[in-house]
Amino acid sequence: MGTERHHESVEPTDSVHVRTLGIGDTLRWSWEALTGRLELVGFALAVASLSVVALFGISRPTPDAVPEIAGWVWPVYFAYVVALAVVWGVAYTSSEDAVANRERPLGDHVRGAAKRVPALVAVAIPMWIISVLGLFAFVLPGVYLFHRLLLSFPACVIDGKGPLASLKAGWRAGGGNVLKIFGVSLVYFASIGASNLAASVFGQYTLVGGVVSAGLSAVLLPLFGLALGHLYLESSRNQ
Repeated sequence: MGTERHHESVEPTDSVHVRTLGIGDTLRWSWEALTGRLELVGFALAVASLSVVALFGISRPTPDAVPEIAGWVWPVYFAYVVALAVVWGVAYTSSEDAVANRERPLGDHVRGAAKRVPALVAVAIPMWIISVLGLFAFVLPGVYLFHRLLLSFPACVIDGKGPLASLKAGWRAGGGNVLKIFGVSLVYFASIGASNLAASVFGQYTLVGGVVSAGLSAVLLPLFGLALGHLYLESSRNQ
């Protein structure tokens, strides 16, 4: 599956042929890549723990009352959202390493992904505007546009492209692959739904529920980040 680990200098993957996989094989490849890089789970868990920390600042006097949120919770949630973008970015660049049979230290991935956060935000804003407009026009165009542009995020991080170039690269990479991207996305959102359901069993805003949610997110986020990275690489590198 191309997940053997080697320490070596970073080289571009433009000349690497990336095997084209179906939806199931993409997810299996991502699982194998993740089990060979468990530090991704540890990093994602550390980030997800911020959401657990925030729970200590949220209280609900009665079950029907509106939750009371302490002022310090908002900066924590902001840091959490920014860190989530880094988690996705680390997963994207880790997928690049996996297909090239190499390994870089986690710190290198984190620093590289952190530098791309402003560009990711600049990509996300027009992408979401376009997708929402498509949803308002009619549901299917919005769903199509979202998944056609979804690979703009790995394009931004893996190839270090600017916002406009990332959107163009994501559009090209999504051409002919929208159904496969949609399939992977559908499994992801179904998994997130199941994760939220599992956490809700222990109660909303409870510590146990937060820990369960954080633990599941620590696996799901890098798993599907690796999958999106592979989808981008197999399209962009094999054109």
